[in-house]
Amino acid sequence: MHTAELVYLAGLALAFSVITSLTYFVRVASESMAPTLLVDDRLLVVRRAALTRRFPARGQIVVFTADAEGPEGGRVRRRMVKRVAATGGDSVLVGGVLSDGVVCDETRPRGQGPVCEPKRVDVPAGGIYVLGDNGSVSRDSREYGCIPSRQVTGLVVLVVWPLRRARVVR
Repeated sequence: MHTAELVYLAGLALAFSVITSLTYFVRVASESMAPTLLVDDRLLVVRRAALTRRFPARGQIVVFTADAEGPEGGRVRRRMVKRVAATGGDSVLVGGVLSDGVVCDETRPRGQGPVCEPKRVDVPAGGIYVLGDNGSVSRDSREYGCIPSRQVTGLVVLVVWPLRRARVVR
């Protein structure tokens, strides 16, 4: 091999190692982010370590780890993809709670069951409140509360697969 070829290969190897140390891929497993993200979309995620201090911010789509119900009923840690609705110090009005403690959707028309009053959630410092874009099927902060920011592992930047849906995520 010539020196130029070795330098080229070394450059490719270095670029590949930098890219893989700063990013990872995630597959969308549920309909909770539809229509923005669909089941089986493959996402390119920038690792938290590569991002600025202004992360996570309202409106961003993030990946975080959270406890979820496993296939056999036990608790497992799982990666989830949701949109940040509020960050530490913010307040957000969401759904509501019926008198028996059941969380309900504030969009229920009057006259169709008990009226559901929105509830105010104050997000603590160091926390985020996440919601799925498809609220009717999303399991998110309305169910399990605020997420500590330290559980956020990255920022979704691209849909890379399937190719017909490849695009920058906003």
